[in-house]
Amino acid sequence: MTMRYKAIAADLASKIERGAWDVGAFLPAEPALAAEYGCSRETVRSALAQLEDQGLIARRKGQGTRVLRTTPANEFHSRLTSIEELAQYGQEARRRVESVERLPARGAAASWFGVNEETRLVRIATTRRLPGQHSGEYGAPVSAADVYLLESDFDAVSGELGSGEQLIADIVAARTGRRLVRVLQSIQAIEIPPHTAALLGREPGSLGLRLTRRYVDGDGAVFEVVESVHPGESFVYESVLERAG
Repeated sequence: MTMRYKAIAADLASKIERGAWDVGAFLPAEPALAAEYGCSRETVRSALAQLEDQGLIARRKGQGTRVLRTTPANEFHSRLTSIEELAQYGQEARRRVESVERLPARGAAASWFGVNEETRLVRIATTRRLPGQHSGEYGAPVSAADVYLLESDFDAVSGELGSGEQLIADIVAARTGRRLVRVLQSIQAIEIPPHTAALLGREPGSLGLRLTRRYVDGDGAVFEVVESVHPGESFVYESVLERAG
């Protein structure tokens, strides 16, 4: 099966590059592909997984397999269209905690959470890193982030943040009884500040993208804010827009 799925993946990638399916279009369903190539659905799934790793397609249960681009991605790609896909982010680039700081809620941080300056927050400096060559190792950083939590929430989860396998928001929700229902996201081009540039191995002032995510619970309250910075030359954020109806 190993050689078979690679051959199928290569053939599908070639067809995508030649324009057999437009960007945004769906590939045939797994049973149809299995019949076309005379193989099992398991072999087809392995082939599609390889294309997904290359950034060519995105698969969503119950919706099918959508073409994202026509050539393999050399950059780090974020193809997030749901909270569930956001939760899979940690499997591609693992979180590492770099430092932790307790501080009063001030300025933008206070407005994010809707609290006054007497409220205590915790800022967790993290990096997201691709897996290393050996199990358990970290590779090069692809982004750096400041994660803000209410101090009480941080105290409830502080021993669980180092593994990098779950969203921090999911860990907080599990320990506090909250329910994550919405993530509000904004993207802005910036000059990378010195402390972030040092974590990413970039020159201060070089161009980057800052993604600000606010995690909202079932009561409409923000309980986590993440400001992540990606080097501009190595990050692509992709989305597909469809005409209504």
